[in-house]
Amino acid sequence: MKIKPFILQGLITVTALTSTVVSATSEDKNPGPSGVYFEETFFPVYVSKNDTESPAGGSATKLVPKQTGLGIDTHTTLGYVWANMLLGITYNYFNVSSNRPRTSDYEGLDENTTKQEWGATFGLFIWHFRLTYTSFFNATKIFVQKYTDPTDGHITTDETHKNTQGAGYQIGLGYDFLLGGGFGISPTLLYRNVSYSKQSYEVRTGSGTPYGPTTLKTKAIDSDMQPMITLSYWF
Repeated sequence: MKIKPFILQGLITVTALTSTVVSATSEDKNPGPSGVYFEETFFPVYVSKNDTESPAGGSATKLVPKQTGLGIDTHTTLGYVWANMLLGITYNYFNVSSNRPRTSDYEGLDENTTKQEWGATFGLFIWHFRLTYTSFFNATKIFVQKYTDPTDGHITTDETHKNTQGAGYQIGLGYDFLLGGGFGISPTLLYRNVSYSKQSYEVRTGSGTPYGPTTLKTKAIDSDMQPMITLSYWF
């Protein structure tokens, strides 16, 4: 079986760091708690833009409606910690809905983006620092958009793009503040990189040409780096 480059790179990194930690903790009489570990990393998402007329936003000649929305970005990990090393599974969920009102110049718009990812997580606890690496073995992304006519409000376009067979990785770095009783809280910086090899297109209303799950000649990519808040609990 051929190992993908990003998985191999991650395993090499984790192995090197693990050797360092094992060496350090072997001289430490109190290497830290062990046992079942639960972690919830999250942050709200807010959308506010008016780039309908121009990708830079605004307009010199028209009143452009503002598109706004709210959502959530969550990363849930359940695993086991032994000798400052974490082995677990991670589930990511992202959902954002936004809309803009219809005007005399522009169609109304409703958009929704949903992303889900599953992966195996390897982690290290070095003093108060927490370093994790997640290798995704399954990922999907669904983008839904619906346009309404500016005059009478009827739906002119209602369609869904769905990306599947996603793979990639995620790296997290946090600093834990232990609150007692097994609880902790920390700021966390997450870098996530996913690529999708298949895509489907569903058209419920509109002139687009739908297609089923199709292998992409150029893979769809989705990558970001975000500050997060992490709540953790040691059982």
